[in-house]
Amino acid sequence: MKEVHSQYIYLSTMKGVPSINHIFLIDDDAVINMINRKIIALTYPSLKVSSYMHAGVALDRLKQWAESEPSQLPDFIFLDINMPELDGWEFLDEFMKLPAAVQEKVQVIMLTSSIDISDIAKSRTYKPVIDFLSKPLNADRLNTLMVSHRKM
Repeated sequence: MKEVHSQYIYLSTMKGVPSINHIFLIDDDAVINMINRKIIALTYPSLKVSSYMHAGVALDRLKQWAESEPSQLPDFIFLDINMPELDGWEFLDEFMKLPAAVQEKVQVIMLTSSIDISDIAKSRTYKPVIDFLSKPLNADRLNTLMVSHRKM
């Protein structure tokens, strides 16, 4: 595991490449959030991970940081679709109302149990959405995302 682990750490220490510092997990399933948090912690132990069971709370936090502390904004959001109160699509609709600087910084990955082709197609209509994955996350897919989608 140390060999693989050092490969992942390399991502955040390369000179001239912005490091990835913060990830949001938004899913109403506490077990899924815990599994994803552990996978991220084992793969990238230095990353800050914030998990939310209510998309509205996560959205409020993004709005707050957009106005007062943009450096606190996450680099990635892993977003479920089917949630009570504010689902993933409603979250994205509200996210698209945030300042352009936020939409450019924060990349969204749909992480869901949906395999509906119409959901995949709909996710592609949102510019901040960079991928559509089935849950739970795994270390290999996480690393691929981090390497291929980090902002230069």
